[in-house]
Amino acid sequence: MGFLQPFALIALPLIALPILIHLINQYRHRTIPWAAMMFLMRAKRMRKGMARLRHFLILLMRVLAVAALIFVVSRPLSGGWLGSIGMSKPDATLILLDRSVSMEMQDLQTGQSKRSAALKKLAELLEQGDYGTHLMLIDSASGQLQEVDSPKALLDIPIAGPSATSADIPGMLASTLAYLNANESGRVDVWICSDLNENDWDVESGRWQAIREEFAQLEGVHHFLMADADLPSSNLSIRVENVQRWERGNDAELVLDVIVRSKGNRGTRRQEVPIEFEVNNVRSVVEVELDQQGASLKGHRIPIDTKLRSGWGSVGLPGDANPLDNRFFFVFSESPVRRAIVVSDDVKNGEAFRRALAIPIDPRLQHQIDVISVDSAAEGASLNRIAGEWENTGLLIWQAALPRGPVAEQIAQFVDTGRVVMFFPPGSSQVSGKGNQSENERLFGSHWGAWQTPGSQQIFSTSWWRGDTDLLAHVESGDALPLNELRTYRYRSFESPGTPLARFNDDAPLLSRVATDRGAVYFCSTLPTAQFSSLEREGVIFYVILQRALGWGCQALSVASQRDAGPDVLADSSAWELVAPTDNSPLLSQRGLHAGVYRDGAYWTAVNRSQIEDSATAVPVETVDALFDGMSYRRIDVDVSDTSALASELWRIFLIAMIVALLAEAALSLPGKRTKTTLSMVPTT
Repeated sequence: MGFLQPFALIALPLIALPILIHLINQYRHRTIPWAAMMFLMRAKRMRKGMARLRHFLILLMRVLAVAALIFVVSRPLSGGWLGSIGMSKPDATLILLDRSVSMEMQDLQTGQSKRSAALKKLAELLEQGDYGTHLMLIDSASGQLQEVDSPKALLDIPIAGPSATSADIPGMLASTLAYLNANESGRVDVWICSDLNENDWDVESGRWQAIREEFAQLEGVHHFLMADADLPSSNLSIRVENVQRWERGNDAELVLDVIVRSKGNRGTRRQEVPIEFEVNNVRSVVEVELDQQGASLKGHRIPIDTKLRSGWGSVGLPGDANPLDNRFFFVFSESPVRRAIVVSDDVKNGEAFRRALAIPIDPRLQHQIDVISVDSAAEGASLNRIAGEWENTGLLIWQAALPRGPVAEQIAQFVDTGRVVMFFPPGSSQVSGKGNQSENERLFGSHWGAWQTPGSQQIFSTSWWRGDTDLLAHVESGDALPLNELRTYRYRSFESPGTPLARFNDDAPLLSRVATDRGAVYFCSTLPTAQFSSLEREGVIFYVILQRALGWGCQALSVASQRDAGPDVLADSSAWELVAPTDNSPLLSQRGLHAGVYRDGAYWTAVNRSQIEDSATAVPVETVDALFDGMSYRRIDVDVSDTSALASELWRIFLIAMIVALLAEAALSLPGKRTKTTLSMVPTT
């Protein structure tokens, strides 16, 4: 039980006041022996036990009435976990709000989403209590820290509304630390509202250890996690991949893949669901049959006008538990040449990369692969030539010592334009190019270590990989990539702030992705040739990850690009014109955080939720609890279907208890039956 006015409990010793008055009253009456009263005393002893009990009950009712009055003034709250809240006034309250797509999962009966239900309950709780001098909000979509006027304002402001983004909980906690260190706040309550989505919490990230260590140094900071990890009973999501515009003779058409994923138990009976297609405001409907995993349309064809060189479209599903994953926007244009540059310090490795990239997935696509030596890439004379080539390149493979100077700066700019870089270890024992570079010098916060050999085990096996998203995601048929068959004979250790996508059996990373605002950066710890691994010989894994990286990188070269929603996805939001949807258009400051189609002259871009939002699962609550080891932390499990408040005041119950106690005291104080005693005064003779 918590209290909104805990200082009123200081008056609790006043419950002894009725006892004190009773003792004083008893002391006032002095006993004088009188022989004539001996008959009355004898009669009184016969009723002494019942009288004592009645007097004790009267005294008890008076004590309870005083105690109930004190509890009414202190305004108690229900909920055993609230005992630590309200014991002292916080200087500030910070709210970390998960605005990701999965937080819009709704309860169909109440119409409340996980996000709105958490905000409503938290606002009611903070209104009842004291949230300190400052109420701050960090939302996952923008990542910005903003002061909020009152808890009720959380229900209406745009920065607390739904979005098509994913969340970064470790990043939000890092922003919290920056605020606390800058303001030197005293007691602070940090509230985290989340559905424990695996991608949002990134439990494998190395950032968590640093976060725990920094929070452990701060006193008076208390963390409260409002967690709603319940999965929907039934929900469908839809997305589009591999959108291509082709011409055959005098006809033109769009060819695309549509994937429908199913979450929750839909039963064993197959059912048909309509998919609505819209291309430049022309609509059509196709029925698809669902199984327990969902459905897919591979190579679906939509005829278009041959004069339509570029444009936009969308696919949609009927409404269900989550409205934000029922529509997916796409854009299209004529396919550019897919170009990749391979920089390698070994001819065999360079040729292995070239062969895997040269053969396109679709024979109608054109690939151009250039392999250059690391010495040519580092020479100043060829730097300008390479820079010109990079303008039309979607993928850079760097298999050599990490570059520095102008080349490193160019690679960083290459990534900032939305393209992809994959780093593979240098084949020599050197960590740096000419042997004169420090081992601690990093690129994208990463650097190579020493080569590792398996010893008596003969090979390293892959014990874990992430098959729900990114380069190692399951193939179109739903089958996992055969990483369990990969044999690695040597790998190079590396330190990186990135998120592992695959690990060896000794827990070292095989493949990691470094977080960037645009584009993608990957580090792979082994090489494809037979001396190092079976990547090239078995081929499937090597081919798939390189083709995926090339396809994603070349999207930035097209006049039509697909982008994941995020705060910086539209670098200059004022230059982009919103094309769709035309209803409920977002504010200018919120563009890029919501799904839609934007146009800037000849350029088109479609902004959608990331792929992980359709397939990620919740992190076990035990795993999340372990992330807060050493920190003041409590978890509150919230159910979106439960409309009751997190805490309710109990003062009415104590007021009723006080009234009942006073009535009982009055009833016990009423005069009962008295024994009539007659004294006869007999004169003595």
